Amino acid sequence: MTAETQQTSPLFAWAQLVRLPNVFTVVADVSAAFLLAAQGPTPVVRWICVLAAGISLYWAGMILNDVFDIERDRAERPKRPLPSGRISLAAARAAGWAILILGVILGSLSGYLPGDNLATTWLPAATSIVLAVMIVAYDGPLKKTPLAPAAMGACRFLSFLLGASPVIIVQPDGPLVPLHLVAFALGFGIYITGITLMARDEASGGNDTNLKVGLSLIVIGLFALAFAPQQAPAGFANFLRTPYAFPLLIAMIAYPVVLRGIRCVRHATPANVQTTIRSGILSIIPLAAAVAMLGAGPLWGLAIFALIIPAIGLASAFRVT
Repeated sequence: MTAETQQTSPLFAWAQLVRLPNVFTVVADVSAAFLLAAQGPTPVVRWICVLAAGISLYWAGMILNDVFDIERDRAERPKRPLPSGRISLAAARAAGWAILILGVILGSLSGYLPGDNLATTWLPAATSIVLAVMIVAYDGPLKKTPLAPAAMGACRFLSFLLGASPVIIVQPDGPLVPLHLVAFALGFGIYITGITLMARDEASGGNDTNLKVGLSLIVIGLFALAFAPQQAPAGFANFLRTPYAFPLLIAMIAYPVVLRGIRCVRHATPANVQTTIRSGILSIIPLAAAVAMLGAGPLWGLAIFALIIPAIGLASAFRVT
């Protein structure tokens, strides 16, 4: 198949619409959350179900994003699948809403599947519904407001919690969600808020204030991730035995992203902004791999990290923003 034929195929158009490389970041952080909360890959049926839910909700968000932005894309990005006519607006709208509903159903189901003496839990259903509402709010009424980056960060915060939720059994006398899981989710949420803020007006080289504040939020989110394990309860099976190993690992992963961010702030060009955003989004995978290793051991950390290979490969053919 020639490159021209490939780019006109329906499958290629749908892959563009859902930003295919990005799905591996969702697989990574939802899986890492589950592995951290469960301290391993069981019960596997709940993991598979909540992973399918996370992917469905993410793809729904990507599709509905372009449905809501159709007029802007016709003016600014006419080669995107919807304004170019390679996918009809009606088909995209139907698919977006259908996949959103499917994501909520799968997320809800994950808390009621059998699982190694775990009780059933309503928490995945509640998290799925709130995440779906936030996705629609971001794609629709909040997209053009100053609240948009925070709304996107909230989606990633909820996506992480969704991954953990099937193995969290709510205790009447305890917190709804263990504090260390909230800390990790908050770190990812703040990190994505910063990336989204930097990405605003990327086509024109970004806004100086947005770039500076966005980079600051990225760093704050990384700090939150680095020190989230300190919020874990006594008896937490930390697979990184030395206390500073995890912050050092996060710092090593973060270094290229922060360095690109600094260069972007100093020399704000569309190419520099887009490179920074691409690097920041794809770095979710090694960050999630570090979290998975912390909770489930090095083999699972390596398995999550391996997702970077197809993500980078596909990012050469598909935009991640």
